[in-house]
Amino acid sequence: MTNQSILEPLPEDQWWIESPELRDFVATVREVSNSTADNRVETLNRLEPYFQELLAQKGWLAEEYAQINPASGMGGGIGQWLLFRSHDRSLTVFSLVIPPGSQTPVHDHLAWGLIGLYQGNQEEIVYRRVDHGHAEGHAELEVVEERSLKPGDIYRLLPPHGDIHAVKTISQIPSVSIHVLGNDTGCVWRHQFIPESHSVKSFRSGYSNAPCQEEEEKAHVSI
Repeated sequence: MTNQSILEPLPEDQWWIESPELRDFVATVREVSNSTADNRVETLNRLEPYFQELLAQKGWLAEEYAQINPASGMGGGIGQWLLFRSHDRSLTVFSLVIPPGSQTPVHDHLAWGLIGLYQGNQEEIVYRRVDHGHAEGHAELEVVEERSLKPGDIYRLLPPHGDIHAVKTISQIPSVSIHVLGNDTGCVWRHQFIPESHSVKSFRSGYSNAPCQEEEEKAHVSI
């Protein structure tokens, strides 16, 4: 399975919105994550107050990145909009927009990070994998927690803790969550779980507004 370690670096950092608030936040994330690289619990502890401030500041997220996407790689009209990606692909910030009544697949992220609700309301189910992963295509999950989320709520990813979940929008408007993750989440191959059939498959969610480098190179070759 492809993983982050073999994704090619980018020529430079990539920004999709002009936002002083986001630029300041990313600078803080880099400073904190570099100084706490050997202790990701400390990374998340120190970053959470800054993330809380970002979520509370309305207006920095461009409206186009709070829209659903009928052609979503995650299905259900879910928009995954890349806002920032570091040149070494070790940090991404993106918005995830889920239409009312839609739910993400059960999936993992394979990275430390913070996810915060910016708009709308969600229900989240957090899972834990309890098998050893030795049988191809098979996975046993158990529910760890179920919770309701409102704007400003934050949850942590620190694999394997909290890394497998599904979220559903329960508000009348699309939910918008901001993700700050320590990998190029849309371009790494991750896992999609189907708890009912005890199965798992590889998937890559992609982004609604930015191709993965491999897809871009393929497009150039075909022209």
